[in-house]
Amino acid sequence: MEGAFPLGGENLYKEIGRLLALSKEGDTKAKIELLSRLNPLIISSIRHYYYNPHLYEDLLQEGYEIVLRSIEEYDSTKGSYFLGFVKLKLKYHYLNKHKEKHAISLNQIIGNDEMELIELIKDDEPSPLDKAIQNEELTKLKQAINLLTPRQREVVIAYYIEDMSIGEIGEKLGIAYRTVVNTKARAIDVLKKTIVK
Repeated sequence: MEGAFPLGGENLYKEIGRLLALSKEGDTKAKIELLSRLNPLIISSIRHYYYNPHLYEDLLQEGYEIVLRSIEEYDSTKGSYFLGFVKLKLKYHYLNKHKEKHAISLNQIIGNDEMELIELIKDDEPSPLDKAIQNEELTKLKQAINLLTPRQREVVIAYYIEDMSIGEIGEKLGIAYRTVVNTKARAIDVLKKTIVK
């Protein structure tokens, strides 16, 4: 198998898309390569949503199973991106397993390859996969914002980006407090329906 992420940006999307298409056609080598490329996402999901060093190998295998199921279930016509789809599947799977956090040593050995937990801790620089997922989420958010009316857009930007209060927005736009509240609520409803679908 090749290294997990030799590609970046646009090339990464194309390569993931190519491997996904081949995998859906039953190409076993493509599935193996896709699992290899998504391995960092699986490890990141385990680390963020459910970490138990005694179950690490099992959790990793469950992650692979989630990815394989996601290949079968993913439908590009629904407007979501594959990387975002897989990320959500992994997140909810590991969150559902999460019962309580245990105190553990960062030098604790995990897995069969004698790796210490500290080696799995992510540095501040996002990986190419994280960047790709962020780009997908940003693209989807921009598309959703474009569906808002001009007034809804003004209110959302003023409230969430310019950090203005409801009263300040009402004064700025010359509209009643209640109108701002209702406009913001309708805008958030549109964004949720568009982003989550």
